[in-house]
Amino acid sequence: MHPPISSQRRGERGQTILLVAVSMIALLAMAALAIDVVTLYVARTEIQRAADAAALAGAKAIADSGLTSLPTGDPNFASGQVQTLAQSMATSAINAVLSTNLVGASAPVLVGAPTFNFGAGAVNDPRVTVTLQQPNLPTFFARIFGRTTVSVQASATAEAYNPSNQSSPFAFTPIAPKCVKPWLVANKDPVSPPASFVDATTGAVEANPTGSPTGSVIGENFYLEADCNPVTSCSLVDNPPRVVPSARAPAPTVEYVPATVLFNPNNICPSCGASLGDLENSVMCCDVNPFVDGGVAVPAVMSCGGAGGGGPYHVQWDAGAIPSGAAAESASGAVCLTHAASVGMDQGQDKLDPITWPTNPLTITAGTSSPFASKKVTTSSSIVTIPIIDTSALIPPNGGNVTIIGYLQGFINCVSDGANPCVGSSIGNAGDIQITVLNIVGCSSNPNTAPPVVGGMGTSPVPVRLITPP
Repeated sequence: MHPPISSQRRGERGQTILLVAVSMIALLAMAALAIDVVTLYVARTEIQRAADAAALAGAKAIADSGLTSLPTGDPNFASGQVQTLAQSMATSAINAVLSTNLVGASAPVLVGAPTFNFGAGAVNDPRVTVTLQQPNLPTFFARIFGRTTVSVQASATAEAYNPSNQSSPFAFTPIAPKCVKPWLVANKDPVSPPASFVDATTGAVEANPTGSPTGSVIGENFYLEADCNPVTSCSLVDNPPRVVPSARAPAPTVEYVPATVLFNPNNICPSCGASLGDLENSVMCCDVNPFVDGGVAVPAVMSCGGAGGGGPYHVQWDAGAIPSGAAAESASGAVCLTHAASVGMDQGQDKLDPITWPTNPLTITAGTSSPFASKKVTTSSSIVTIPIIDTSALIPPNGGNVTIIGYLQGFINCVSDGANPCVGSSIGNAGDIQITVLNIVGCSSNPNTAPPVVGGMGTSPVPVRLITPP
């Protein structure tokens, strides 16, 4: 005889509660997995970004060290001194980046030391690889299963690319720095005449220049002098410089002619008052559209050696501009750019500390016009990128196209007042601009068809870039 139906149902009571309880455990486990997986995914993204930033900072420091500007036969390269300097600067930059790129509310740690590729075959694009780890990320619901912490890890590699010093003039990828200044400098090193800064065919940088304080082009001091009459117009790049008073020793001077520039209202400019004209505007501002090629405005950047495989890159120089003289456009623009109160030294501009390169990095002390006055700084508005033009070919005498074959990165010490030295003992003519060379780039005459690698905003002509995916 079967029990009544009501008795069977009383025996099944509570089963739904058991099912709900089991389901809740499963749901909580899924929630724990979902929350912790999302947390780990975010942390993985954060640590990859930190690794990318650290690698880029290291590559930028390598570029700033001057390593890429040296031929492999340079004594500073052959002795290993500049590699040591580059590695030290890069490691310091990487450590500084780690302290500001947090992963899970704390700084990641390096896995071992950064690795560097400074070999002779890598002088054009030395690389730095960084591996980071965050080993103690807390978990949330996964603690139920006894897992209280997890770790994430990421690596990144970056390079500092300089097409100089290639062993042969094979096809190279052009570079295109931003914010270059409109001074088209003759390819003649005044510290070690009759040598040139770079070889117009191969792009090789001058090796072992005589008279250099560092045994390299880096560290040379000389004046930029406009090859122009102060009251009429410019002439040929190869004209002799203006005569200095007989009582004064001639200063090392390299001539330049002004590039044809166009005013752009989008320029990023300091607040130094009204501009005298387009040339001064281009000198004192980060000019985003300054140059003219065949009568057409060139957008944003100038390409060294070629424009995306378009052959030698030309830029026009302006025979009608008046850049020379202490009150002319180049001089007044440079005074404004460097935040100096006037021409001459000690006018509030930043100062480049005495050079001990490559024993120690080039360092800068902020001037009195800076909110960081008297403190060491890592960059400065006094650092400029200047195009070098090919003077082995005929230069058109009344303006026209010239070919860019390299770039100088220089630090403006002062605009000469014509009576006192800027750095060293030599005195330039009024309005001459004294620079110290920080870096140099040379390009061969054989660019490939790759798009130009775009450089920084005027702080260095040597571009840095990640070569690993994020």
